[in-house]
Amino acid sequence: MPFCPKCGKEVKEDAVFCPYCGETLKPQQEKVVYRRARDEKNEKGEKDEKGGEKSEKGEKNEGAGGMWSAVMGGLILLWLGVTFLLQQYNLLTSINQGALFMMGLGVIIALRGLLFYTQVNNWRAASGLIIGGAVVALIGVSSWVGWREWWPFVIILVGAWIVLNAIMSRNKNPKP
Repeated sequence: MPFCPKCGKEVKEDAVFCPYCGETLKPQQEKVVYRRARDEKNEKGEKDEKGGEKSEKGEKNEGAGGMWSAVMGGLILLWLGVTFLLQQYNLLTSINQGALFMMGLGVIIALRGLLFYTQVNNWRAASGLIIGGAVVALIGVSSWVGWREWWPFVIILVGAWIVLNAIMSRNKNPKP
C-alpha cells in the first residue's frame, strides 16, 4: 500500500490527495512512496541488520548542524557583545575591538570544526571550518599587532585550497 511522501501515513492506492495532510498524490505518481519491510521495522523501534537501533535524532540527522549551529551563533553574539562592552568602557579602541572580535570569532569557528571532526572523523569535511577559523583568528592577530598588508593573500590562498578540498571530497563521495 502507498504512503504519503509528506507525512508518511498510509493512503489508498487511488487517492488523489492525502486525507491527513492534503498533499497531492496524483497525477504525480512518482511522489507516492512504497516502504520496504526494513523501513517499517526501524519505525517501530526494532533493530536494523547491524543490530543497532535508529534514534529519531539519527533519522532526522539534525539538518546542517542542528544544535551546534545555534550554539555557535549564540557564542558569536556573546563574543560580539563582550567586545562592544569592553569598547564602551574604553578598555579597547575601535580597531582593537574589531581585531579582538576577529580573534574570538576565529577561535569559535575553529572549535566548531574540531567538534565536527570528532563527530564525523573526516578531515576533509571539517577542514574548512578549522582552517577558516584559524585564518579569521590570524587576521584578528595581524590587525591587533598592526600587520595589515599580508593577510589578503593568505585569505585568497586558503580560500582556494578550501574550495579545491571540497570539490575533491565531493568527487570521492557522490550522491546516490
